[in-house]
Amino acid sequence: MVRVAILVEQNWNAVPGGTARSVNRLIEDLLLDPTIEMVGVHGRHGDRPTLPLPDGLPTAAIPIPGRLLTQLWNRIDRPAIERWTGAVDVVHAPGYLVPGSSAPGVVTIHDLAFLRNPEWFTPHGVRYFRRFLDRVSSGADLVAVPSERTADDCRAQGIDDERLRVIPWGSDPVEVAPADVEEVRTRHGVPSNAILYVGTIEPRKNLDGLLAAMRHLPDRRLVVVGPKGWGTTDLGDAIVLGALEDSDVAALMAASGVLAYPSHFEGFGLPVLEAMAQGTPVVVNKGTVPADLAAGGGLAVDTTDPEALAGALEAVLSNPDRRAAMSTNARLRSAEFTWAETAQQTSNMYHSLAS
Repeated sequence: MVRVAILVEQNWNAVPGGTARSVNRLIEDLLLDPTIEMVGVHGRHGDRPTLPLPDGLPTAAIPIPGRLLTQLWNRIDRPAIERWTGAVDVVHAPGYLVPGSSAPGVVTIHDLAFLRNPEWFTPHGVRYFRRFLDRVSSGADLVAVPSERTADDCRAQGIDDERLRVIPWGSDPVEVAPADVEEVRTRHGVPSNAILYVGTIEPRKNLDGLLAAMRHLPDRRLVVVGPKGWGTTDLGDAIVLGALEDSDVAALMAASGVLAYPSHFEGFGLPVLEAMAQGTPVVVNKGTVPADLAAGGGLAVDTTDPEALAGALEAVLSNPDRRAAMSTNARLRSAEFTWAETAQQTSNMYHSLAS
């Protein structure tokens, strides 16, 4: 039995985003592994997490306010978590925060976008991420990444291949009954054949480019689902639904004609797989990880070109036969990525560290 402490402090972030969502889903499958005992670790908080913790995860709360604990770990590598967790065999830090510990450690780096395009982040955020990367470069035993592109970025920062483990995220289809699809579509006022965006509303997601493309599609409606991050984006006459329950998001994906995911850069792009699992074609930015994921399940174009983006969206929506073929390919492609496989590869990594 390998005892693993995994950080869940990211669940209290104002906008947990895809990082916390993907880690939650990973933990759910790891809790089913009889060879692993897990304990979640977080600081002291006066409120519940923004994103609820996975059911059945035991936790150790360190009696230091979460913000202060984050600063301590990011600057002086203390306190050690074992004082509250007891002895552990492995520590997993999946949320851009490395805790103090004497146990072997694995850090998940979802992407290094803050190095490529620091203008997509606040100055404070860039400074924080740079300190985090310095700690990873000098301290973590293993570094898990969700894609080869992120692995390449890590290599460019001096993290050698022996420490890297490429473990893609998964996507298990969520069964949505036709009646539930119609109920959710009606409740949220979403027209049929809508263009759907799912993700955080922030600069690197290129929503400005998507809105510029929508001006070339006056007869189509855009539906925006997701929390507001930093920055200002005028969403115009889009139907803005904010953050929704996962069940509603799955139903809206099934109800929509296409998922527009024009993000400039992603370490993975979970909404792309989740939409494809519902048979919904996607339009993504060429040359990105989401384009690698999409394969025949959608179109990849230069999403900084509004006319090209609009043309791709219309090409999916206006040709039923082409859309049907993409829908089939989307389901097949998404089935290649499962959370069970992600959890198994992660479990193998833990055992290799503990041995």
